Amino acid sequence: MIDFYSKLRYDFSDLCELVRVLRAPDGCPWDSSQTHESIRRNFLEEAYEACEAIDQKDPVHLREELGDVLLHVVFHAGIETDAGNFT
Repeated sequence: MIDFYSKLRYDFSDLCELVRVLRAPDGCPWDSSQTHESIRRNFLEEAYEACEAIDQKDPVHLREELGDVLLHVVFHAGIETDAGNFT
């Protein structure tokens, strides 16, 4: 497991590992119980917020919202990985 506290910078593999740890049987009960359907609305909301940031030409807000969208993409991929559908 990655020692997240000792890192100065984080990359995409750290995000994937964090989602894996949270969804593990001994991880966070809320995260491990989520399904595509249960977080679908949140995913859509984050995508709309990213679009709003684009419309507002606000790069700071866009960076934040794209991070949220990316988290959802990784989370949905984690659900499929756990189901044995993604490798």
